[in-house]
Amino acid sequence: MSYRYGNDGYTRRPVRAPSAVSLMTAFLITFVVLSLIVLFAGALPIQPSAVPIQGPNYREYVGDDRALLSSYGYTLEGRVHLPIDRRWN
Repeated sequence: MSYRYGNDGYTRRPVRAPSAVSLMTAFLITFVVLSLIVLFAGALPIQPSAVPIQGPNYREYVGDDRALLSSYGYTLEGRVHLPIDRRWN
């Protein structure tokens, strides 16, 4: 048995433990409330909106490389580069 001090700081009064019925009732009420929250949260008509990501698209990303790979020219090291699609006949 535990004791708590009264308002004057000196008087001790016994503290009873909660009964099994009151604990079961509290758990049942908590379970029902949480179940209803989950049930109604899934039923709300929330529509996700698609927001496009701003940034370079595919053509902008590979445009410079495609231009380099499909043309004749010199590299920075002084070597000659040929187009990839060139046929070796």
